[in-house]
Amino acid sequence: GIKVELGILEEEFKELNKRFFTFHQQQRPYIILKWAQTADGFMGTGKKERLFISNEYSNRLVHKWRSEEAAILVGTNTALADDPELTTRLWPGKSPVRLVVDMNLRLPATLKLFDGRNKTIVFNTVKQEEKNNLLFYKLEKNKKFIPQLMDALYKLNIQSVLVEGGATLLQSFIDEGTWDEARIIVNGELSVGNGLAAPVLTGAVKVEEMTLLSDSISIFKQPGR
Repeated sequence: GIKVELGILEEEFKELNKRFFTFHQQQRPYIILKWAQTADGFMGTGKKERLFISNEYSNRLVHKWRSEEAAILVGTNTALADDPELTTRLWPGKSPVRLVVDMNLRLPATLKLFDGRNKTIVFNTVKQEEKNNLLFYKLEKNKKFIPQLMDALYKLNIQSVLVEGGATLLQSFIDEGTWDEARIIVNGELSVGNGLAAPVLTGAVKVEEMTLLSDSISIFKQPGR
């Protein structure tokens, strides 16, 4: 004799638990793409020096985003060029597991990624090995990269990944259609005229927009997700 109402705050509930549902229903982590670009659509100058695009407030927000996800992913070129720590040093909270794609194991051991402070997983086609806080996870050379990576992350029980670059890696997720959110920071006061082009996002719906001084931050989702 108890009256029951169903579907109350259903959409809010799905949003709150989006990582859990994606992981168990699609057997892959929830994928968030993130990058910063200039007003004219570039991520870098194409030269050796690093181009700092986003301002200090946006940088702090990015570290907050990092604290909310299980892992963070970069490619070989980004690891080499930027030597990132991939931690949450600008925001309280646990740092994510660090993931790096290094198919031929050419990254030097002196990079901050390999300092042993946080767990790091290196996806490669050379060896399977684990020591201290470092795991080398071997993928197959003759199979598609993104599906293999998703399968590996599912087996490693990683429920969400913030993909921070570079452009080629980000574009591969977009082209494969394997992403759930994209968070794009645009510095409206910075133009470089030429350089490394930002990824091209297709099939996206803008769900949120905010401004932090010179930076405009847009959040997109795949339709139906």
